[in-house]
Amino acid sequence: MGVKDYALSEYLKDTSRFADLINGTIFQGYPIIDSRYLKKLQRKKRLCLNSYEAITTPDKDAPKYTPDKLTFVKPDFVERERDMLMLHDKPDKRFLVGCEGQSTADYNMPLRNMVYDGIEYTDQLKTKEYQSISQDGTVYPLIPVFNVILYMGETRWKAKHSLHDMMNVPKEVEKFRTILPDYRIHVADIREQNPQLFHTEWKDIFQLMKHSRKKEDLKAYIETHERDIQELSTETRRFLAVLLDQYIVLENNRLEVKDMCQAWDGAMMMYREEGKAEGKRELTVNLIRDGLLSITEGAKYLNMNEADLKKHI
Repeated sequence: MGVKDYALSEYLKDTSRFADLINGTIFQGYPIIDSRYLKKLQRKKRLCLNSYEAITTPDKDAPKYTPDKLTFVKPDFVERERDMLMLHDKPDKRFLVGCEGQSTADYNMPLRNMVYDGIEYTDQLKTKEYQSISQDGTVYPLIPVFNVILYMGETRWKAKHSLHDMMNVPKEVEKFRTILPDYRIHVADIREQNPQLFHTEWKDIFQLMKHSRKKEDLKAYIETHERDIQELSTETRRFLAVLLDQYIVLENNRLEVKDMCQAWDGAMMMYREEGKAEGKRELTVNLIRDGLLSITEGAKYLNMNEADLKKHI
């Protein structure tokens, strides 16, 4: 689990934040989930790929009336762990909700989530509740599993959104694609959410992150909303610091996260240094274009590779 993914899991331990995130990203702002009914579930699950059932093998040396020997198959398991899984345990409104944090776009995400859900539904079938049959003869229904992937990457999600997208379907069977089972994931980009759909400090997080892909926009937002940011809870400011890479990895993989109020100074310094570097490069490029400086001299001055410098000329 990456730094941002872990920070998200810690932040979502507060059930009111979890409920607000799911209501806004999955249920379009409707208050479907009530945090009072949320129950945390085991995130790590195992699925048995074969059976414990015995396979009978004849015993050649035994009399015909002797029972066959029993050979037991050693079980094989596949183990998966979600970032967050909760049960909304309200009467007449019971369903599971999973949340995955992603710092990078994962090509395999549709298949990963399909396995997660497959394990959840299989576990339901194994419980006594779902193996029992009601008086009218119908099997007790499964509890639905909703999922959201909160994407926290720098660039937009360019990986696949469905199992079909991952497939190379031959032209001869393309017209039968609708018969081919599919599985689609729901990706919520942390930089592209509508803040008005949220009611906790997620509203402030999404408002700020909307400006984070363009550094000048983020800089302007920080400068004009510094007081509002300082009034956010400590947990939210620390989570924002991680999202904006204001942390240091220490020995033994320990993490030192700056409080966001302090991190602004670091962010501002970073922007100023980047601005100086950009201005220095622009001046050097102009000198090269005017024939006053060679590419070799310019690359040495900027501490750049000559091939990379040529891209700017």
